[in-house]
Amino acid sequence: MDPVAHTLVGAALAETGLKKVSRYATATILIGVNLPDIDGIAKFWGPDASLFFRRGWSHGILALVVLPLLLAGLIWLWNRWRNGSTDDGQAFRPGWIVSLAFLAVCTHPLLDWMNTYGVRLLMPFDERWFYGDTLFIIDPWIWLVLAAGVFLTRQVNYGELAFWFVVAVLSSLLVLNTGHANVWILSAWFGGMALIVILRIKRAANNSVPNYARLSLAMVTMYICTLYGVARITENLVTEQYEAPLKTQANPLPGKPFSHRVILVYDEFYRVIDPQGNDYDIPSEKPGQIVKKAMQSESIRGFVNWMRFPYWDVEETAEGWRVKFWDLRYQGPGSRSASIGFAQVDVPFMKEMEE
Repeated sequence: MDPVAHTLVGAALAETGLKKVSRYATATILIGVNLPDIDGIAKFWGPDASLFFRRGWSHGILALVVLPLLLAGLIWLWNRWRNGSTDDGQAFRPGWIVSLAFLAVCTHPLLDWMNTYGVRLLMPFDERWFYGDTLFIIDPWIWLVLAAGVFLTRQVNYGELAFWFVVAVLSSLLVLNTGHANVWILSAWFGGMALIVILRIKRAANNSVPNYARLSLAMVTMYICTLYGVARITENLVTEQYEAPLKTQANPLPGKPFSHRVILVYDEFYRVIDPQGNDYDIPSEKPGQIVKKAMQSESIRGFVNWMRFPYWDVEETAEGWRVKFWDLRYQGPGSRSASIGFAQVDVPFMKEMEE
């Protein structure tokens, strides 16, 4: 998932009451839910380096032991440096801090596994990618529900109200720009926004406030479980309609998670079925000399390691060949080349290379 979703999960967990169990409990949770993304530092070496290192060591089983202990140790040292100050009336409880660190860190690869991007859960012992194939990389509906839970549970000042207003505007723009926002999607989205405003106004008039954060986490859990079931049912229904494939994968659309673009894998081709039920075939062939040379390029080693359903096209240029790669999870020939799932390499002429 994206950093916004991870942060909102952490904020909702804190608002369930966990922020009261120890001094620095909220800080521990918010840092922990994002800590595995420390591998994002690889972006400074370029987008392909990021693909090569992302969701690897810091998301694997070894990290799930090391990172929580490291985080808890740093929080303990911070508390010691502050001389164990309890100005806010909370005591520092190391046992709770360790438990919260493990809880927060473990939520991260679990959520990352649920989307189509994948995560290498067994690193550093095994580089295999695992996929839950349930969520798109960014899911604004998870943002909406979790943000509502946090916003409705917290006491907020005018500064925080301005912050939440900006979040609402930016997330709404995301939904509008997915290209899949029909009248039903927009009605549900802005209806949800209106409901949040109404509940916030009602909250201001009541002394007793339900813990909306707990409700939001329960709703997101049910939402993800439902989407998982819908994706598997979609794969089974599509498989029954075509010649038995080697593999079937359903890709949820951004902002429209109950609609899928389905990929059927065969020995010599892929069959792609769009959400409207239209299908088309794309050749699946073994890489020739030129493609192999392109795949050995340092400039796309991360992409080659990450791509799941590869398709390529070779075109001759004045200096050699240009090899374009697509990962059919996210796009195919004719799609926007600048978006995720695309890479290209220029291979110079070499006499011994022939397709």
